[in-house]
Parts: sequence; C-alpha cells; structure tokens
Amino acid sequence: MSSVLSKYPVIVANSSVHGQGVFATRTISKGEVIERCPYIVIDDDDLADINRLQDYLFTSPDQPGDYLCVLGYGMMYNHSDKPNAEWEIDEDDIQFVRFTALKPIADGEEIFQNYGDEYWATRCDN
Repeated sequence: MSSVLSKYPVIVANSSVHGQGVFATRTISKGEVIERCPYIVIDDDDLADINRLQDYLFTSPDQPGDYLCVLGYGMMYNHSDKPNAEWEIDEDDIQFVRFTALKPIADGEEIFQNYGDEYWATRCDN
C-alpha cells in the first residue's frame, strides 16, 4: 500500500469493521507519530441537533462546547475499545491534532482510536 497524498505511513481503505478506515503502510513503532492533522473548530451552536457530520467530529479537550473538524485522514480512524492509537492536540503546534501509536502496528493493520464515553453518550437511545 502507498499514498501519494500523505507523507505519513497511512492510507484510507475499505475496513471490515465499518466502511473505510486508516491502515498502516509500513510497521509503526509504539510512540511513533502516525499523522499530524490540522483542524477547524466548530462551535456547538453551529450544529443542528441531529447532523451526520457529528459522527466525524472530535470533542475539544479544552472547550467541551466546541468540536474539531480534523482534516487529513483524522476523521477516518475507526473506533475500538482496545485502540492501537490515540489522538491529542499537538503540544508543539496547537493548530494540529497528533495521532500516536499506543503499541506496534503492523504493515497493513487497521489503526483504531477510542472515541470516548462522550461520543457514545450522545448516540445512545434513552
């Protein structure tokens, strides 16, 4: 696998878990930065109560009423309760989200993050 669009070791491909996902194009070491993605902040007031875009937004760690529209492949990572990657605001440049490997990831393996409790709480039927 290879990607001319990304300098990072990832590609988007069909996922057996859900739709499409992000996959490693080479072995990725634990602690290695997988991808840095710029993001756009969207205020909670700008979203309708039910909006498909919300399925792809990240809750801001600093402003719970704000959502991050993460660019690059950022919104394509699928969820797992046992993720092999995590995301955080990049400490070196807060205009980027950084995805980092939590454990070694094999070439061709799908990369997962944990969407967190808040994501699922907003999607549960009461």
